[in-house]
Amino acid sequence: MFYFVNQYLMALNSGVEHAEFKRLQLFADQQTPAKLVIRHFDGLLHQNMRRFKLADDQVVNLFDFFRGSETIPSRVMKIEDLNWPADYTIKPNPNVSEVHDGDRLVAKVHFVPSTVGHVYFVEIFDTFGNLVQRTDYDERGFKARDEFFSPAQEPISDVFYHLDGRRLAEQYYTHNDAGANVVSLCKLINYQGQDYYFNNEDEWFRFFLDELNLANGNRNTFIADRPLATQWPVINMQTPAKKYLWLPTTHAIDPADQVYSNLNNAYVYGIHEHLEQLDGLITSTDQQRQDLTQWLGGRPARPIYHISAAVVPTSQAQRPQIRLRERQAHQIIYTGRLDQERQVDQLITAFQQVRHHIADATLRIYGYGGALNDLKAQVKQLQLTDVVTFAGYQPDLTAVYDQAGAYVYTGVSDAQPLSLVEALSHGVPVIAYDINYGPQEVIKSGTNGYLVKAGAIDQLTTALVRTLENPRWQQKLIDGAYRSSTQFSEATVWQQWQQLM
Repeated sequence: MFYFVNQYLMALNSGVEHAEFKRLQLFADQQTPAKLVIRHFDGLLHQNMRRFKLADDQVVNLFDFFRGSETIPSRVMKIEDLNWPADYTIKPNPNVSEVHDGDRLVAKVHFVPSTVGHVYFVEIFDTFGNLVQRTDYDERGFKARDEFFSPAQEPISDVFYHLDGRRLAEQYYTHNDAGANVVSLCKLINYQGQDYYFNNEDEWFRFFLDELNLANGNRNTFIADRPLATQWPVINMQTPAKKYLWLPTTHAIDPADQVYSNLNNAYVYGIHEHLEQLDGLITSTDQQRQDLTQWLGGRPARPIYHISAAVVPTSQAQRPQIRLRERQAHQIIYTGRLDQERQVDQLITAFQQVRHHIADATLRIYGYGGALNDLKAQVKQLQLTDVVTFAGYQPDLTAVYDQAGAYVYTGVSDAQPLSLVEALSHGVPVIAYDINYGPQEVIKSGTNGYLVKAGAIDQLTTALVRTLENPRWQQKLIDGAYRSSTQFSEATVWQQWQQLM
């Protein structure tokens, strides 16, 4: 069994999770057992799994595992099922209903988004209006957790429950030396007839991984996909297992110098301090494998494998190609995180210049992140609100790619931009900054798009205009995009995985 170890699966996910989704599909297509492993408590986990078309047997969560609730029938929990006293007054609202005892607010009942009255969690208040307790309900219809708060409104303890209401586990919080409120004790109650105590969530997570390993006969393969949250539990497993660390970002702090600059802090524990306790490291591109090998002195203590995180599903590769005449030829798209490192502001600046040459050009930006408001303000200041659309996060971008005329990537660095390969697989020409890592290995200027110097907005503008201004040339780039994506076929990437089999 292959276990891809992460921290969470949310409604809005990053490239780490999307790479795992592709990997799960690849392993399923190859009839090889694999699971995504997560530790985060989330009452909406199984709703999110359905959102990304993941089956119950493709994901294992710490709480589901110890509760025995990985696969159970669902029911709808309504506000009437909470059994409020008859003299309480309920003020209904589609999103949050209030429960009152006379004039006093007793509770707020929150409902699962996009449902009608499906209870998500309940906040309970004391006579002074302070939040003292939150009760979470799994969206499949059972009470899953009680969380208790201090007068300062910080969590002080959690109680998790079995399906029949028995206590499953407890967590207690304290302040660390930096003043942050952190979990200081976890108690797993009566697991196989014994109570277990852990000093923190990492220790409990490590125990969980060992139990997964034992349940499948030992010597399973565990890949730490989100290093800061998962490398310690994977490396410190007590049972015999194969253990790898995947690098989802560049390994050194200088994006332009990945051979001689200092190690990224996220990898200090796994690469600098405990490399020999791993069976190997995995990079998404061969160039990063070469650079990391040099960074480690040319002879690393453990092998470094190159396995593409980007995979073009066979179902996509076999779809009919979409010609330019079927697309919005002058529609430019960006998909991904919206933060400073992605430099989408530079794309917007370039797009303003593109409009001087191609009057009907439009820009659609898909994604979420902390830079969103600043980007919207920039668009407003440049008077581009009629032609730039912020379309939010979309779990499935098939229709988006199929309509686009060009895709742009302006990131500072990456391990391998998944959306870049997705765009190519849908025949979208790509204009990308020539950064570490990924664009250089697939983009050939004038064949399937253009590579431009990082930060060179004038070059970015020129490449976009060149892509869009001539229909015959744009169709040539579309054809090249489809061809170049074949290097990420399921067969090719699966062959790379054979190194670990």
